[in-house]
Amino acid sequence: MFNLKQRLYPLYWRLLTRYLNKRQPAASQVRLTQKLIFILPTRYGWWFLLLIMLLYLLGTNYQNNLILLLSYLLLSLFLFSIALSYQNISGLIIQAQKSAEGFAGEYVNAQLSLSSQKQPKMLQFNLVQHNELIEQPELKHNISFNLAVTQRGKYQLPRVKISSQYPFGLWRVWSYIAIEQIYWVYPAAADHVAANSSAADNDATQFMQPSGDSLAAYQAGDSIRHIVWKRLARDPANPVVRQQLIAPKAEPSWVVVPKLTGDALERALRQACQQLLALEKSGTRYGLKLPNLTLAQAVGPLHLQRCLQALALC
Repeated sequence: MFNLKQRLYPLYWRLLTRYLNKRQPAASQVRLTQKLIFILPTRYGWWFLLLIMLLYLLGTNYQNNLILLLSYLLLSLFLFSIALSYQNISGLIIQAQKSAEGFAGEYVNAQLSLSSQKQPKMLQFNLVQHNELIEQPELKHNISFNLAVTQRGKYQLPRVKISSQYPFGLWRVWSYIAIEQIYWVYPAAADHVAANSSAADNDATQFMQPSGDSLAAYQAGDSIRHIVWKRLARDPANPVVRQQLIAPKAEPSWVVVPKLTGDALERALRQACQQLLALEKSGTRYGLKLPNLTLAQAVGPLHLQRCLQALALC
């Protein structure tokens, strides 16, 4: 049964996503209205409804007006709480802030701003297909999600699920909203990767030399022109390449990423990221040369951001 549920969930979510994309496309600002809000009884709500039915049957069977009055009163409360639950969440405005950014292997902090003429209570926020759950007894102006990212690139913020069980926990009100917000994941700097590498990674770089002809263990994607053939003849099981050819240093003010693929490209991007951060910190004018893009020399946070975004999309 559990395996069947796991298999059916991706199909269910694809159909739901298709429906939601037609009903509410991604926008920079979303206001919760009737067509975006869903309401169903909670587990306690179903038990509460069953209690009302039992009280009604008991009252009619024994012709007890007090029990009938109690069942009518509870039913009125049950139905009235629908309006309270809807009014609590309707009118809430969610707006995207500036694009979030971070480095691979770390957390990216994505923020959204909230506003409402009322003060919604007992709100819960979480990203669809993510485990992070944020609970807010009272409305706050901003809410932030910490996204764990491992791959560089440009990503769209997943749909945000907003739910509430106000006021009595009998009804669950929720909405799936799509916010048009981008977050960037840059390659992790080479020194950061080295500080967090495992012992196996240290063994893989045992051929590194401090001299000008720095060597590194061969990885898939390295050009065969960079292989040290003399070293290969002595030790065929451990081929090495010249690392200085991966990140040329002939022009200190230019950061160059050669045309590579696979792991070699990722290593070159990490080294380029480290050089960009170092040049920006020193205040030196620098440029970026990629196989299909060249950014002119400049300096400043905006230039650094453009360079890192280019690395993320390389």
